[in-house]
Formats: sequence, structure tokens, C-alpha cells
Amino acid sequence: MSNKDDFLRHRTKPTQILHRLFFKGSAWTIYAIACGFHFFKLHYNERTNQVEEAQYHRVWSKIVVGIKVLLVASQYLQYFVLGLVIYIHLKLVHTSSAQNFVMSLLMLGIVLSAMRRLVIFLHLKRDRRFLEHSVNEILQITSVIERKIGMVYKCDGVLLLVYLLKLWILYILLDSLWNKPYFLVINFLYWLLLEYCFAGYFIYQLILLSWYHTINLFLRRFTEDNKIRQDIEVYYHRRLFLLFELHLRINNLHKYVKENLSWLSTSIYLMIFTCIFNMELLIECALFAEDELENKIYIIADGCLGPVFIPILYVLILGMCTDRIRDAELQLQQLIVIIQGLYVRKVRPRLLTVMVLDNEHTSLMLHQKLEPLQNMIILDITCDREFAMDFILTVILTALSLVQYTISCDRNISECLTHK
Repeated sequence: MSNKDDFLRHRTKPTQILHRLFFKGSAWTIYAIACGFHFFKLHYNERTNQVEEAQYHRVWSKIVVGIKVLLVASQYLQYFVLGLVIYIHLKLVHTSSAQNFVMSLLMLGIVLSAMRRLVIFLHLKRDRRFLEHSVNEILQITSVIERKIGMVYKCDGVLLLVYLLKLWILYILLDSLWNKPYFLVINFLYWLLLEYCFAGYFIYQLILLSWYHTINLFLRRFTEDNKIRQDIEVYYHRRLFLLFELHLRINNLHKYVKENLSWLSTSIYLMIFTCIFNMELLIECALFAEDELENKIYIIADGCLGPVFIPILYVLILGMCTDRIRDAELQLQQLIVIIQGLYVRKVRPRLLTVMVLDNEHTSLMLHQKLEPLQNMIILDITCDREFAMDFILTVILTALSLVQYTISCDRNISECLTHK
């Protein structure tokens, strides 16, 4: 291929080396955590460049399972007290003072439901097969692009900064939960496991963007290298057919991932209740409490900073990924139109391969229009930046309504008592 040397030179740049190390480091970290905690029971075979189902050592597996059970069951006293408090409030409290408790109870139910699905996903055989197929397909597509074109990794700086900001806030939240006197391990594990699963999905999104970036870069260089030609050689026909096959595989993979991981995006959306409730507490403490500024900052960081901003950043990251995928697809469509106009439809006489290429071009653009790659959030709603802004606005307006309701009930909000 005439521009493969150009690709090779591009891949030796320092930024490309850093991007490659970032992807490899992230993938190996996720894989090491899975092996260490006995998630998925998948083993990477370096010789075949595939993941395969494997059995862990029987004794060590029993030890790990025992540690997991002991970790959760060791707080039986806190669970008993929590159940007793729930019973008392349900039977005896019927006034507006139970507002915060009812919201907390609703959030706890959502956390337990999402926690159950997270644990099932990390251990269920059906989900293990889904992950095995998806990871192997990712490895195969990347390998094909690497061999035939030359993989150009791209790590979006803005996306990465937003994700690192979320990790920093998550660290503050986990540190706060760990040091609370009424520490509940289920709440701690919920945030930890959710972040682990989301991290894997986030890396997949970055790989998806790298695939599109590589394909678009190839087509752009192709038009530049052949701009003085009236047609394209048979050698390049095979390259273009390869791109159509890759695009079909990428679409099928994303559809498969989207169908099997719909519960993850639903769990993220349901965090809106946690976000709203804690946003109410944040507004009350920031605007109405008479505590000193230093105390307010500490109380907000310790109590509600994480539950407010982590759900928002989850949705924002998904929305930004959708918009970037949409832009990449639009660039691909534009490049295909250019190739059609300059090299395909001008060929006389019309060769069979050229006619097939023309049909492939048209089919790809129609497919992108009818079934574009995107992240769904809930009820088949596309999660883009517009949806993320609506999500944030809904959280703020609903939280303000709860603050107004609290004030109308003459409850004392002159101190940040709800955060302590």
C-alpha cells in the first residue's frame, strides 16, 4: 500500500507511543483485576491473541470465594440495625420529616438491584460468553487493522480529562465511605464494581474511536495520494472491500455489546435519584446553612460531592463518546462520497468490482443513516451531549423543588445537619 510507510512514521511519534501504552496498560490492568478477584474465568492466550475460558486452582478459588462471603457477611449487625430502622420508619413515621429517609430507602433499593446485576455480570456463565466473544472480536479487528492498514491509536484528551476528574471524585467518595462509623461494605462495593465495569466500557469506546480514526485517516491519505488519477487500481479495490468488511464487523460488535450491556446504562441512568437527593442536600448546605465556609466545604466533600457529580459525569462521558462516534461516521460518509465521485462512478467501462464497490458505498451510508453507532441510556433513548444537558437540568430543577418543599414544611436547614 503506498501510504503504509506514512502510517508507520505516524505511529512512531511520541504521542502514538503514549496512546499505545495507555491502551495496553488499561487493558492489562482490567485483566489483572479480573484474574485477581476471579471475575469471568477467562485467560488470555498470547500465542493465539484470544481469551479462552479457564478454570482457576480449586483451593485458591475456594479461598477467594470465602473472603468475598466473609467481607459481605461480616457486617451483619449493621444490616440488622438498618432493617430495624426501616421497620420503625415505615410503621411510625408519617410526616414530612421522613422525606430524606424515604429517598434514602429508594436509593438503597436501586443500589442493591444494581449491585446484584453487577455481581451476576462478573460471575454468570452467559455474561462470561458474551465478554469472551466481545474481547476476541476486539482483538481480531484490531489485529486485522494492524496488519492491513496500520493501527493508529487515538486517545481523546478532553474525554480522558473528564474521566480522570470522575476518578478523583470517586476516590474522595470511597475514602469518605471507608472512614464513616456506619460503614456499609455493600455501598462501598457498589461504587467500586460499577466503576470497574464502566472502565472496561470506556476503554471499548476509546478503541472504537481509534478504529474509526484509523479508517478515516486511511481514506483521507488515499484520496490525497490518488487525487491526480482518473480511476483506482485493482490493488486498491481489495483495500476498500476490506474497509467495508471491517465496518460491518464493527457495527455488529457494537450492536451485540449494546444489547448485552443495556443494564449498565440503565443502572447509570437510575443513579439520577441519588444525584437529585444529594444535590438537594448540597444546595441546602451551600446556600442556607450558617456553618463556616471551611466546614461547609468539608461537609459537602465528605457527604454529597461524589453522589452528585459521579452520575452526571457518567452520563456526560457516554454523551461525549456518542457525539465523537457520530462525527467520525459523518467524516467517513464524506470521504466515501468523495471516493465515489472521483474514482468509482467515472470508470468507463464499468467493471464488476467497481460496480460492487459503488453498491457497497451506498449500502454503508444507508446503514449509517438507519442504524448509526450510538450509546443508548434507557428506553432506547440516545445518550449524547444534548441528553446529558437535559439530565443535568432535570437534576437541578428537581433538587430545587425538593428544597422548596423542605422550606415549606418549616424544617430547620440553617445547619448542614443532614450531611453529618
